[in-house]
Amino acid sequence: MKKKIIFSSGGTGGHIFPTIHLMNHFFNKGYEVLLLTDHRGNNFLKNYKNLRSIILKVDTPTNKNFLRKILSFFVIFYSIIKSIVILKREKPDLIFGFGGYVSFPISIASIFFKLPLVIYENNMVFGRANKFLGIFSKKILVARKIKINFPKKFEKKTHPVGSILNKDIINHSKKIKNINKYFSILILGGSQGAEIFGKIVPPVIKIINEKGIKMQIFQQCISSQKDSIAKFYEDNNIKNHVFDFNQNILDLILSTDLAITRCGASTTAELVQTSTPFIGVPLPNSIDDHQFLNAKYYEELGCCLLLDQKNFNTSSLLNLILTIINDKKKLEIISNNMKKNNNKNVYINIENIIKELI
Repeated sequence: MKKKIIFSSGGTGGHIFPTIHLMNHFFNKGYEVLLLTDHRGNNFLKNYKNLRSIILKVDTPTNKNFLRKILSFFVIFYSIIKSIVILKREKPDLIFGFGGYVSFPISIASIFFKLPLVIYENNMVFGRANKFLGIFSKKILVARKIKINFPKKFEKKTHPVGSILNKDIINHSKKIKNINKYFSILILGGSQGAEIFGKIVPPVIKIINEKGIKMQIFQQCISSQKDSIAKFYEDNNIKNHVFDFNQNILDLILSTDLAITRCGASTTAELVQTSTPFIGVPLPNSIDDHQFLNAKYYEELGCCLLLDQKNFNTSSLLNLILTIINDKKKLEIISNNMKKNNNKNVYINIENIIKELI
């Protein structure tokens, strides 16, 4: 009889894509898998017909006024009751939560059935939901050792396993050689788009292009900016590819000299795995400032350059890119540092831990 794992994750791509990758791994290994997610998370599953999901209405009491806090507690209570019903019907062998408010109801419900609970933290700061759920979990898996907001009492059941990435990225062979002598830049705004990148980056590229430096731009942006950004590059004879968040970007990553990116855990880990130097511009209002801490971790390892959004303007970005272009050795050093910090064993590590429990 097949072992069944219920996964729980939702919200932005940074949570949902590692979940999808891990679900596919266990599905291909013969496990039955099911995802409990919210409406946002479920939208990312459109291209994964083999994965079954149930949408759970969830909420969080944080950052709300008094009345909305009360309402959110009722929603959470309802979600826990619904999760209990789901567990009774599905009879899983294990619950695997990826943190965040979406994972909370099913993780709490698992206590009533004495099911093993495993939680995973991808960021450099231990999330609020995971900090609470860690009390009930059998195992806590982390991408790397967490130094911030991590209770010492959890250390014995905590295992650094690596970042859960697309297997194509983990197993990539080598960078695609740039034979046209363009300096290629990849701009990534994450699933939320980073509108500021669409305003600041194109004028900077125009100035560099006017200096006689051949540029090639791959820019991910929000849909409302896509046409105007593409037109700007075309009007200024800049080789470009402007795209939205859903595109598979492995070939673009392997073709680029430098990335400018938000600092979600998955995106930064993908760039490190492929030895692609990047300028990290953390989302300033990310929960627990986790994007800054993700970027700071890699900056201290010599794997990226960090630029706060408050200092992210035409002048600062122009000077930084020109410094990099004029000192190619800097890119080589960063790329070599990245090769020391990538990880290929994450799926084996997680699978071995799961096998200990079920």
